[in-house]
Amino acid sequence: MPREFSHAIAVVVYVAETVCDVIHSTIARLQTQHPDAFIAISGDFNHVTLDSTLPDFHQFVSCPTRKNRTLDLLYANVREAYTATPLPPLGKSDHNLVLFMPQYKRQIQRQSTTKRSFRKWSPEAAEALRDCFECTDWSVLQEAHGEDIEGVTHCTTDYLNFCMDVVIPTRTLRCFPNNKPWFTSNVMDILNRKKRAFKDGDGDKLKRVQRELKVHLREAKEDNRRKVEHKLQHNNMREVWEPHLNCT
Repeated sequence: MPREFSHAIAVVVYVAETVCDVIHSTIARLQTQHPDAFIAISGDFNHVTLDSTLPDFHQFVSCPTRKNRTLDLLYANVREAYTATPLPPLGKSDHNLVLFMPQYKRQIQRQSTTKRSFRKWSPEAAEALRDCFECTDWSVLQEAHGEDIEGVTHCTTDYLNFCMDVVIPTRTLRCFPNNKPWFTSNVMDILNRKKRAFKDGDGDKLKRVQRELKVHLREAKEDNRRKVEHKLQHNNMREVWEPHLNCT
């Protein structure tokens, strides 16, 4: 299952006109509980549609399912998830079968992987940078530009960046569009260990790594929750709502 989906939920219905409100409330509850889930709704709709009840869902059956009428529908909350192909009825059924072929492209295929660089700060690096600034003769940088404030500003900024490039190590990470914001490099390392244990057929190691992964996932989600709450408390709405690309 694509990583961007946390769950796959299938809802089977037999619809009368009075049931639309029940379907709406049920789907709303499921989306509240699992906001990243893939949800599909299928069944005999009896000439009733969910176009106005669930406008964010997309309907994929484009062929008649009973004689010349389309009674059986399939809705999903992902656009371009399937293509429908009609098939003959099963046994003595008076409804045709419909074959749905997935055509959904994963987010990692629709969006390219990007790279992000950042400085890896540490107490030792901060102390080394402080020593660099203390032994700098700032008058040499300022006297060369006289009263040109803009020139002094650019020269000082370039020198500060030069010192940080020399003292503070820079790390470049790959950012994958389908990872969750709590999917850290530590979680990725444990997940790779789980894959290796499965490939080696080591059942005992696989169970140990799975338990460790479960603990780290819970800690990573809790840490991400605290970060989001901290941004909300400081009214930093731009960072709260900006797209999160996790990097490894």
